[in-house]
Amino acid sequence: MSFRSLPLAAGLLVAGTGLATAQDASAYDCRGLATADELPVLEGQDGFFYRLNLNMRTYHPLSTAAAETVGTLSRVLAERGTQLIYVPVPTKSLAMPGKLPDAAANYGYDEDLAQTGYAAFLSELDAAGVAAIDTVAAMRALPEDRAPFIGLDFHWTPAGARAVAGAIADRIDETPALDDMPTTEIDMTSTGTKPMDSALRRHIQSFCRESLPLPRTERFETTEVGGDAGGGGIFAADSAGPPIALVGTSMSDEGTFNFEDSLSVETQAQVANYSITGGNQFGGITSFLLSGAFRETAPRVLVWENPIYNNLGGFGERPLRELIAAAGASCEPLETANPAPRVLTADLPAERFTPETYLGVDTGSANGRRAELSFTTEDGLTGDATIQRSERVGPTRWFYEYARPLWRDDYTQVRVELDQPAEDGATLSTCTVKGPQT
Repeated sequence: MSFRSLPLAAGLLVAGTGLATAQDASAYDCRGLATADELPVLEGQDGFFYRLNLNMRTYHPLSTAAAETVGTLSRVLAERGTQLIYVPVPTKSLAMPGKLPDAAANYGYDEDLAQTGYAAFLSELDAAGVAAIDTVAAMRALPEDRAPFIGLDFHWTPAGARAVAGAIADRIDETPALDDMPTTEIDMTSTGTKPMDSALRRHIQSFCRESLPLPRTERFETTEVGGDAGGGGIFAADSAGPPIALVGTSMSDEGTFNFEDSLSVETQAQVANYSITGGNQFGGITSFLLSGAFRETAPRVLVWENPIYNNLGGFGERPLRELIAAAGASCEPLETANPAPRVLTADLPAERFTPETYLGVDTGSANGRRAELSFTTEDGLTGDATIQRSERVGPTRWFYEYARPLWRDDYTQVRVELDQPAEDGATLSTCTVKGPQT
């Protein structure tokens, strides 16, 4: 049996004397940290700590089907004039294996196997036509005194973020279709280092007798000097037509790590940031692609940052399918009734409802987080689906449901119940996306 198929608990059973050695060698007299019931952490060298449940993995799930669906999203965006660039933020162990303790091997971590798994991850995306950044190569190219990750936190440092931003800029430069992307002269200056709050540090401290240092990060100021394009400022997410839109997690959302500004400096282009802390893999991109900002003016480049351990197939295919529809579906309205404030109904013409159809819901206003869809046959058989927005994402105006998973050729009507009253102009539609849906 390979380590891939072993649960973490199995790895803990073989820790043996290695675990004791790791504890005895603790620089902060930490005890029981690696066997904590919640969030076990392994102490590495020089004050660097690694989360066991995430950093000791030697592979990260990405099925061929999920990669191909992201490839479809990339293609649909390209047809609209937007280049998708996927940024899989690596684990700390992939980026900084040299700071791992010897005890890492006792938990099943094998650097060569981890690198092989990472290469396979990038290969799947490349085969699907997705432009993905080799973030590990970018981070490992940093000098030794510029660590890519914060020792007592799981986020990247400004140096790590800038290294990745440079790799993104290189990819943009290598893309002929982006040769005419508007640029803006942007300068960035350091304002020194400041301490940062870290929930991970607080967790670790509860297992250590010696006081842990507060993590510090370098801070910067960014100034737009001038450029050749109009649009809003680089800090304004609601600016009209920024060349680059950034969607992602706290890695991108929180200014402490300086990724947004690094991206603007490295690309010399305006960046509008739609990332969401706590939004996981789909929060930021869902919020943006279902926004009026994207519909009105799509960016030339969409940078999608997502930690590699956030499985793109972890919620099934629905989130990616909805992104595909939001990115480029052509919709034809159905004759829609509004029999109750929160209910929309319509008949389904057989010739317009196929397995590759998306059922589009326009509520008339960006006020909804939930849409419950019921498809019904003349005999009363029903198929149901629910689309739920998280609190992090916030309300949206549009919802899309891919027909194939629940499709029948005898559905004749659809009923949609919303969590908020439909506004004027609320409409149900059948929507299609050009090309194969794999």
